[in-house]
Amino acid sequence: MRHDSLADALSSIKNAEAVGKSEIIIDSSGLVKNLLEVLKEKGYIKGYEVLPENGYHRFKVKLNGKINELKAVKPRLAFKKDEVVKYKFRYLPGENVGHLLVTTPTEKVTTDRDIEGKVGGIVIGYVY
Repeated sequence: MRHDSLADALSSIKNAEAVGKSEIIIDSSGLVKNLLEVLKEKGYIKGYEVLPENGYHRFKVKLNGKINELKAVKPRLAFKKDEVVKYKFRYLPGENVGHLLVTTPTEKVTTDRDIEGKVGGIVIGYVY
């Protein structure tokens, strides 16, 4: 039984990249779809498409081999607009390397660089 579709999707993508696959099929959710949009926008994946299956949707993700680490953060960590730097030092290997994946009240999923100093949110994962 799955309890965290986001963590399952992120670990599936990372594992598929590690063994050199070019595509992977993962389960869908609204949060996973928004996260895939961010990964595509930042160049970590080539793209994705929705696969309908008996009223249930899945995603076919096209990989491009640019992910070294992709993980969900548990428990989810809330931060104020001036606290995002603390989490960047905790989860990312260096300055200007990778992205924190965050949800905000104004956007669904974005990265730390897009919101730094503007608004608070919740850290849901990281990628580099």
